[in-house]
Amino acid sequence: MYHIVICDDEKEILNDISQKIQSSFQRNGIPADYSCLSDARALMEDVQNQRIDVLFLDIDMPYYNGMDIAGYINSQKQNTLLIFVTSHDALVYQTFAYRPFGFIRKSHIDEELDSLTRRIGRELAEHQQELVFQKGGELCRISLNDIIYIEAEGNYLALQLEGGRLRIRETMTNLEGKLLDKGFIRCHKGYLANIRHIARLKSAELLLNQGNEEVSLPIGRSYEKEVRKKFLEAFRK
Repeated sequence: MYHIVICDDEKEILNDISQKIQSSFQRNGIPADYSCLSDARALMEDVQNQRIDVLFLDIDMPYYNGMDIAGYINSQKQNTLLIFVTSHDALVYQTFAYRPFGFIRKSHIDEELDSLTRRIGRELAEHQQELVFQKGGELCRISLNDIIYIEAEGNYLALQLEGGRLRIRETMTNLEGKLLDKGFIRCHKGYLANIRHIARLKSAELLLNQGNEEVSLPIGRSYEKEVRKKFLEAFRK
């Protein structure tokens, strides 16, 4: 059972949105319980004291705005799927630095919600997915969510994790085939990036969150169009 929290300081809107979210999750067969909050201070307490699998978060709220709360969640490295909910389209682009899983425009919730819910369902299932590989004669496993990016190093690949690097003997082509439908983007002949860790997209580079820092990966000219397409799809599906 997943724990879903919905927060909006306007109670009438909160009731409407929460009903639609619960109906959408039920239609898509995602088992969940729900908490609905209209006070960002109460939400901050919940964020600090309990597991939240998915958080539907209004951006513009008193006391703590949505980006304040998202910043705290990111600083604590919580595995919460952040969905920003807004009536101000211009604010959407400011949220990218907080690595949201997606966003919903309040004026388009009926058109956008089911597609997003299906993507949430796939992501929740994939949270348990692992990369399995041989190393030193042993069979090893690592969560895909823990991989920030993958870099080619000769006949090896280096998996960049929060706490260091792990080298495995594998080809980029083989690993790309396994990971492209699991939240990874090929941005350069020598790099695969985990969409979940992307903070910003610039003209010729991807900026990814690595702990409290950002790391830059180059975008190869032949990959640029596909990278931009997949980056936008990741937030709009």
